[in-house]
Amino acid sequence: MSLYLEIANDIEKDIIEKKYQGQIPEQVILAKKYNTSRVTIVHALKVLQNKKLIKTVKGHGTYITSKAIPDIFLNSGASENDGFTSHINGAGCIKSHVISFSIRNPTDEEKRALNLPPDEKVYDIIRQRILNDQPAKLEYTIMPVNRIPGITINILHKSVYAYIQDVLGLKIGKDDRVITAEKSDAYDIKYLNCAKDDPVLCVHQKAYLSNGVPFEISESRNRYDRGALTVNNSKSFL
Repeated sequence: MSLYLEIANDIEKDIIEKKYQGQIPEQVILAKKYNTSRVTIVHALKVLQNKKLIKTVKGHGTYITSKAIPDIFLNSGASENDGFTSHINGAGCIKSHVISFSIRNPTDEEKRALNLPPDEKVYDIIRQRILNDQPAKLEYTIMPVNRIPGITINILHKSVYAYIQDVLGLKIGKDDRVITAEKSDAYDIKYLNCAKDDPVLCVHQKAYLSNGVPFEISESRNRYDRGALTVNNSKSFL
């Protein structure tokens, strides 16, 4: 493997493990760290830019990007969203590993997708879902704090949707989805045990409460050999 690809993979791992947050070091510092030239670092960063993991702002540095939100959501025909735990319905043992959990200001893109008022905070959640002791899927979730108050680490280890319905007393309505197939990235390799370039089924979702208010935008990434998508006139299950 070329040196710049090795460096790109190493930087990507550091991003996943939160060693870099918000912004990555300057090219000169990275060149010194890896004992190489700035030209090699530029090539490595270009790889990460092509994967939409980072973006460079001229005169300000290189920033870590959040997961992209699709511009268009296609309704998959689902009238309501039951959540992964409810769908399994006791057919297997589900565990949740919380990779990261924070409360932050939303991006402009997230504000538009969730129709958020000024100064609204959001939960930023990454969970690994484990079925029968095997990694099944990764979930990246953004939820408004004011609409879904009180989420804790303990709740994330269980079912968020059960908490929304049973504790908060809110009714979950329809969801709109974009479904894509992608190659595995460093997160998938680390948390889904994917091989490099394994196919991954990705479901980008915007979920609504029964009153039509959006309460979640998410991306779930599913191992190609541990899940399938079924769509009919009334339900959509993953």
